[in-house]
Amino acid sequence: MKRLTTLVCASLLLATGALLAEAPSSATFRVDATKRGKIIGNKVSTVNLWQCQTWTPSEKNEGADLSKFVEHIQFMQATGGNPSRDLFADPNNLDVLDDYDFSSLIAACHRALGVGAKPHIKLSVPAKYSRESAMVVFGVDGLPPDDFEVYYKYIRAMTEALVAEFGLDEVKSWGWGVLVEFENADWYHDKDKTPEGSRDAYFKLYDYSSAALCEVLGPDIYIGAHAMACTEGLWDERELLDHCANGTNAKTGEKGAPIKYFAVSFYDDAPNRPHPMNLAETIRRIRERAESVGLKDLRYGVDEGRILGATKGRDGSDLIWRIVGQTYQAGHDGHTFKIMVDNDIDYFSAWSYSTAGAYSGYPLLTYRVAERLYEFRDAKLLETSAEKNLAEGVDCDAVAAFDDASDSVLLMAYNFKFDLNYADKASVAFKIDAPFWKGKDVEIQKTVIDDRANFFCQWQKDRETYGITDDAFHWSPDSGSLDAQIVDPEKRTLYYEKLRPGYLAKANEPIPVETTSVRVGDDGTIELSETLDRHAVAFYKIRAK
Repeated sequence: MKRLTTLVCASLLLATGALLAEAPSSATFRVDATKRGKIIGNKVSTVNLWQCQTWTPSEKNEGADLSKFVEHIQFMQATGGNPSRDLFADPNNLDVLDDYDFSSLIAACHRALGVGAKPHIKLSVPAKYSRESAMVVFGVDGLPPDDFEVYYKYIRAMTEALVAEFGLDEVKSWGWGVLVEFENADWYHDKDKTPEGSRDAYFKLYDYSSAALCEVLGPDIYIGAHAMACTEGLWDERELLDHCANGTNAKTGEKGAPIKYFAVSFYDDAPNRPHPMNLAETIRRIRERAESVGLKDLRYGVDEGRILGATKGRDGSDLIWRIVGQTYQAGHDGHTFKIMVDNDIDYFSAWSYSTAGAYSGYPLLTYRVAERLYEFRDAKLLETSAEKNLAEGVDCDAVAAFDDASDSVLLMAYNFKFDLNYADKASVAFKIDAPFWKGKDVEIQKTVIDDRANFFCQWQKDRETYGITDDAFHWSPDSGSLDAQIVDPEKRTLYYEKLRPGYLAKANEPIPVETTSVRVGDDGTIELSETLDRHAVAFYKIRAK
């Protein structure tokens, strides 16, 4: 067996100096595998549903098995806002306010549990409860209820119906939220759309909602709120933290209201336009306010986000499910994961990882990244330092962790730039101090996710071959959600009958895992080097044999 300081595998273990000279950007990471910190957690634990009442997971298994890593499904604006969301026998009959019909919500909860996830229900106001309608851009009535006691009874009855169907212990294990982007005037506001009035109307809604849940489930519920935060809203979302900590509860008259998490939205504007306030800063300003008012143990997450738009299609530039199909998304996911780990952000809820929305279609490359990020969930972050020589705008970084269960060092490295057309390689090297493996044989598994693993690269070539232009798509043609948005009938038929079967097969090909065995030298140091293509993400797993 050769010592680690000699050449073992040309693509995996190379003399660092020679390798780093090959690419415009380079980074060397020194990892101390004896210094272990916080558990990273499952950053890919959650997905969103735009409307749970109409959601049906596909009965086909086309490879995007979200049950591998998704633990929670968010039901956005789940209890009302228009007749299709309101949970009544007759949502349009304003003279009868208690003709509750929770069957569609109950069915959605069964479907969530059926795919191995817990429901996370975002409460909202039925349109039926606001006689003066104010329909906003998302197609829901944005006004508070006319009578908060009527709303309270509705939420209490809903909770009782869920407990009757699923049992108290099960429902107590679910998550709850009050509205979507609560300070966004396009979701909720008072009749005059004033900042102070809208803020106070939300405080009241939060108090009545949480009180109704607690009456049925008890005080220890997992409840919180979802703000825009990275974009200025109608009022300062941090004031909710002040209210929950020290305000007067509008329903109970007591001090404060229960809160266990605070979530934000976070979207980069486009692949070439990152958001002016980054994710780390967005969460930092929320956390500082929470801790300043005594809320020390909140969880922080992103309840929706990723990338808003890209190349314009027939009707707009929006990205369906807010993801691109290009390998750029893999690098963006690696970049986001690094920010989350460094800033104690607990999860990032995605709209989809596949070609037809959550639990439908076949996997995009982002799904393959998520599978591997999930492997870090129980691992402890390792102390890491870096020396970098990066071209302008390039983000080449890494995460290192130790997984006690498998006795393994886990590494992730990526080569990313906010530029869809970025083409340069980047060289990365690791120097891992692992004295506990001194003189022992270790196995190193390497997985690289790059253009070679991405069917979307072939799709882009096929678009040129078959003349599939940008106006064949409803929204951005950079979207990976091919099943959902090809609107040209001829091109849609071509996709389904000729092209899709090949993409489906490619998307489900196992990504190659390169395995190398080496003996760690007397200095207890392991050295790895790799040249990463643009937007590629590399994963390593090192363990004793």
